[in-house]
Amino acid sequence: MPVQYTFSGNLFRVNLEGSYTPDEIMKAFMDALDDPLFPEDARFLLDVRKSSELSERSYNDIKTVAQFFAAHADRVSGRCAIVADKEVHYGLSRMGATFAEIKGARIEVFRDINEAILWIGGDTGPTVK
Repeated sequence: MPVQYTFSGNLFRVNLEGSYTPDEIMKAFMDALDDPLFPEDARFLLDVRKSSELSERSYNDIKTVAQFFAAHADRVSGRCAIVADKEVHYGLSRMGATFAEIKGARIEVFRDINEAILWIGGDTGPTVK
C-alpha cells in the first residue's frame, strides 16, 4: 500500500511509498485516529523517504494536506515530525510545515528518523529505521 500507518509505543507513523493521492494520505490519517489501537499519547511521524509522488505535488496539494494535519494536531501532541532524505522532499516538506504552522501546528523536518522521533517525544523502544 502506498500510504499506510503503524503504531509502535506512542509513535503514530504514516509511511508514504510510491504513488498516492492527497486524499489517500488524509484517509489513512483519519483511519488511524479511528483505530482502537491508536495510542493515547500519540506522537506523529510522517515518513516521505520512499515517496515517488511528493516531488510531483502541486502547491495546493501540499497546502491542503498540511492544513488538514494542522486541524487535527491536537490529537498528536500538536506536533509532527517529517522525515525526508531527498533535497526536493525536504524543501517541499518545509513548505508544508510553514502552512501547518500558520494554523498553529508545530512541524519540523528531519533527515534522520531517530532525531525526528526524539524531537516529537516518541517512545518506540529500540532505534527505528
